Amino acid sequence: MSLLKQFFYQGTGKSLIIKGKPGAGKTTFALEFIGQIKDDTPVFYMPARSYDEPLREKFPWIKEIKSGKMYANQNQANLNSVVRSSLEKMEKSIEEKLTTRESYAYDTGLVFNVSELMPDIEAMYDFVNENMGMNPIIVLDSIDALSETYKLDRELLFSILQKDLVESSGAGLICIMEEKESTKLEYFSDGVISLDYALNEHFLVRSVVLDKLRGVSVGSSPFYLYTLLNGIFLPFQRIPVIYPESRRDHVLKDETKQFSVSMGNPSLAVLNETGESTIPLGSVLMVHRVNNTNNVDEIVKLIKNNLVMHTISNGRGVIDASSSNYETSRVMLSASDKEWLSHYITAEKSKKSNPYIINIEGKSVEDDFPSEVLEFYLSSSAKPATYIFSTDYLRFIYGDSFLGGLSNLLNPIRTTGIIMIIADEDDYQKLSHYANLTIHLREIRGYVVANSNSNHYYAASVVYDEDKWPGMVLTEIV
Repeated sequence: MSLLKQFFYQGTGKSLIIKGKPGAGKTTFALEFIGQIKDDTPVFYMPARSYDEPLREKFPWIKEIKSGKMYANQNQANLNSVVRSSLEKMEKSIEEKLTTRESYAYDTGLVFNVSELMPDIEAMYDFVNENMGMNPIIVLDSIDALSETYKLDRELLFSILQKDLVESSGAGLICIMEEKESTKLEYFSDGVISLDYALNEHFLVRSVVLDKLRGVSVGSSPFYLYTLLNGIFLPFQRIPVIYPESRRDHVLKDETKQFSVSMGNPSLAVLNETGESTIPLGSVLMVHRVNNTNNVDEIVKLIKNNLVMHTISNGRGVIDASSSNYETSRVMLSASDKEWLSHYITAEKSKKSNPYIINIEGKSVEDDFPSEVLEFYLSSSAKPATYIFSTDYLRFIYGDSFLGGLSNLLNPIRTTGIIMIIADEDDYQKLSHYANLTIHLREIRGYVVANSNSNHYYAASVVYDEDKWPGMVLTEIV
C-alpha cells in the first residue's frame, strides 16, 4: 500500500490496472487502498453492482466515496477545467452513427448528450473537474462492466479516460479488470497489479504481483502472499529472524499444567485441535520440513528456540540432539540469563568434559541416551523436560539405523516430558505415526506456510516483542 501511495503521489496523473480472476479480491484490494488515502485525497468509487451487506460493514464510508460529496472542492477556485477532447471525439463518432441510421433523420432535431446516455462517464469528468489540482483518484470497478453497459470497446474506453483524465487533467485512475489478455491496455497503463489464487497440495494460496508501477521501484521480488481473512486484504511481509544480543532477565509465563506442557509458541495453538498452545505430557511434536529450504529452516529454528527459551527460563530442562544445537547454544548464551543456561544440555560426538554436554559415542541411540544419563544431566532441572531430536543430525551420527533406535527411545523418556522431532520428508513418512501433533512447513516463493492435519493453511510471519526477541504469528490464508 505504501508503494501505491508513492505511485499516485508523484505529482502527475497515473493509471493503474488491477487484474485477476473472479474471487481474487480485486475489489477488496482497491477498497483497502482507498481507506488509507480517503481522508487526504478526493476519491470517487464507481461500482458495477450494488453493495452487498458485508462490503458495507467492512467499508462503511463506501456510499459517501461513490457520491463524491465528501470531497467536493468548494473552497478552491478551479484553475483549469477538465479536458474532454477524447470524450468529445467519441460523442461525435456516436452521434454520426446514430444520425445515419434509417430510424433517424436529420430533421428530427436529434442532439447527442453524453450526460444522458452515459451518466457514469459524465460523473467521472464532473468529479475531476470539481477537484482539479487535488490529485483526485477514480476507482472504476470494473472497466469490463462499464464497457459492457455502454457497448463500448474496453480498450477504447480506457484510452479516452487515460488521455482526458490522467494525462491531460492529472487525475489518478484505478481500473479493476477481470483476468483477460489485454496487452494493449496494460501497455498504455502506468501500473499493473495481478492478483491470483491456486491450490497448493489441496490448500488455497493467494498471491499478488506488482507487474509494474511506473516511477516507483518495486524491488527485486515484487511477489507477495496475502489473505482475505475477515474480508480484509492483508499481504504478508518478509521479515528476517534476528536474535538480540541483550539478555532476557524475566521469566516467561509458564503455561505448563499438571498433565500438559507448553510448546513455547502461543501462535502454534491454531494448529492444535484443542486450540491451546500446550500439549499433553508425553506428547511427540513432529516438525515436518516438507522442503528443506533456508527459509523453512529459519522458521524451524525459531519454533525450537522459543521452546528452549520458554522451558529453561522456567527452570525446566532441555536435551538438544539436533543439527542446530550449536546455533541455539550461541543464541541462548547471548540472550538468556546465565542461570538458565544450566538447564540447556546439548549432545555432541566429542570428548569434551562439560557438565552441559552429553558426549555420545555414535554406536546407537539407545546406548547414548539411557534414562540414567538423561536423569543425571537433568538432575538440577524441574520437570517436565523437553527432548529435541532432528533426523538429519541422528542420521549423520548413526546412519540409517537411527530410526529403530529413536523409536525404542521414545517410550522410556516421554513419561518425563515432551519430545520434539524435526524431520525431513523421507524420515517423516517413517516416523509420522508417533506424532501427537504434526506441523508441516513448506516454502512458497520466499514465504513459509504451515498446516497441521486440519483443513487450514497459515502463513508464518516474524514479529518482535519489547525485548526485540523474535516470535511467530500464523495467519490463515482464505
